[in-house]
Amino acid sequence: MANKLLTLEKQIQRLREKRNKLYTQQAVLFYKEVEKIFKDGFCRGLVLDILTQTYETASAIQQQEWEKRAPSFRTRFPDSNCKKPQTTEAAHHQG
Repeated sequence: MANKLLTLEKQIQRLREKRNKLYTQQAVLFYKEVEKIFKDGFCRGLVLDILTQTYETASAIQQQEWEKRAPSFRTRFPDSNCKKPQTTEAAHHQG
């Protein structure tokens, strides 16, 4: 009986790790898509402000649909994480 419980605990842990890995992959894909839209650099705070305003002006039905998909929608994010485009020259000097 204890062996079965240990096996289940290990499976649960593996599934949690797999879930976290998938969340990270989704975040990276989202980030890359945002970079495509804001080609000249962007501020994460700006992107989240756009998402917040879109959410706030959406219909109640649309908001409920989004909440089903992502229950932890953040409304504020510090603007200190602005991304500036890096020139080829600056990248060369860093390498």
